[in-house]
Amino acid sequence: MSPRLLILDDDDAIVALLRRYFDGLGWQVHACSGVPDGFRVVESRTFDVVICDLNLGPEQGGDALSLVTHVRERCPAAAVVLFTAAAGDGVRAAALRAGADEVISKPAPLAHLRDAAVRAMKSR
Repeated sequence: MSPRLLILDDDDAIVALLRRYFDGLGWQVHACSGVPDGFRVVESRTFDVVICDLNLGPEQGGDALSLVTHVRERCPAAAVVLFTAAAGDGVRAAALRAGADEVISKPAPLAHLRDAAVRAMKSR
C-alpha cells in the first residue's frame, strides 16, 4: 500500500515540485496551502505523513505549529515532517515539542525529505 501524504506549503512551486516527486514514487498525494485548509483536510482524511512548511504567511493562516498539534491529536499515527527555511535550534525545539517527528531545512535534496518521511513513518 502506498503512503498517504499531505503537503502543506504556501509556495505553489514547492507544492508542485513535492507533488511530482512523491507522485513519481507512487505515494498518494494531497496538497493544500494554508493552515485552515490543513485543519479541514486532517478532519476528513487520514494520512501516513504530513509534510508542512513551518512559516506560512498570515494570509495562509500563519504558523503551522497549531496544525502539528492538531495532527497529533487527530491522527497520532501520522508522521509529521516540517520543511522550513527557519530551522534554527529554537524553531526545531518548538516544532518537536508541538509533535513534529523531523525538521528539515530548506533547501534540501528531495531524497533527504523522502528519507525523513520514511524514518518518521517507521518510528510511529
